[in-house]
Amino acid sequence: MSLSGQQMLRQLKMIAEIKKGNFPNTQTFARLFAEFEGEEGQPMRCSNRTILRDIQQLQQQYGAPIEYDNCNKGYHLRHPNWEFKYPVFQEDFLSMSILGSRLAADIVPDPLKSDIDRAVTQTLANNSAEFFDSAMLDSMLCASGMKSSIDASVFAALFHAWRRKQAVFLKYRDTRGKISEQEFEPHIIAFHKGLWYAKGYIYNSKTIKIYACQRMVELRRSGHGFEIDKELLQDTKKNGLFIYPRLSGIKLHCDASIAFYIHEQQKIFKSKIEPQDDGSLILSLNPSVEHDVVRWILAEAGRIQVLEPKALREKIAEAGREITRKNS
Repeated sequence: MSLSGQQMLRQLKMIAEIKKGNFPNTQTFARLFAEFEGEEGQPMRCSNRTILRDIQQLQQQYGAPIEYDNCNKGYHLRHPNWEFKYPVFQEDFLSMSILGSRLAADIVPDPLKSDIDRAVTQTLANNSAEFFDSAMLDSMLCASGMKSSIDASVFAALFHAWRRKQAVFLKYRDTRGKISEQEFEPHIIAFHKGLWYAKGYIYNSKTIKIYACQRMVELRRSGHGFEIDKELLQDTKKNGLFIYPRLSGIKLHCDASIAFYIHEQQKIFKSKIEPQDDGSLILSLNPSVEHDVVRWILAEAGRIQVLEPKALREKIAEAGREITRKNS
């Protein structure tokens, strides 16, 4: 593998590890790369200096909001939802395919994890095998950092039912512990903020349901098939997994210290940005889910001031007072 290919693998793995929220540091990364194999099957060992250089490039060239936390003695993302967009060249395509499978193996529960590992081995052997077909890639929405354990047999049954477009009888335990059973069409499998979900319809209806996979108790095929709803898939890609009301008219003042990643996120959210003379920004958001905005503002620890609407500003102020009260 070329030096740039090795660096690409390291940096993508770094971001995946930092997103898990375990505050990795240079020693953590060194141990990780010593265990992680590159394309030739050799450990990706590297020095602390190389790791620091990779982090610096992520910060300066790609705008990664990586910060070192002295209390936890490790790195974290100041903006947890930041996504790393690495430029892919033709000669890197196979490397990216293999890397994608290996990163997926970090978050996919058993027994599918071992299936992915076998597929990677086969790909390396003949450079032509495909584990995921295009339909699966279209409807599998992935991130990094798994936060819960899932029954392996249940996830495998869900995965195969989704792949074959087959409805299932699903026993599900809700947050209060109550178990219910539904015939369910799994149109989408999504990995969202560290948890696996299945999104689809109650069989033979347009009633949308979203089930957390860790709360699935039992799953078996019903014998009925369905066709993937492309409109549901496109709406989920555009608006997110969950359907929440959105708040309009949000206007924020963002400190100069976070301006660089606000500009980076602008490519995704396309909100209005008004640069100020001191390097700070006035940011007018598109209609947004309120609780996501509140969490983001609080996570910035005073770097963002709510200008409008008044109700949101009061909610942030009240949250700040409550945090102060509980931590005084």
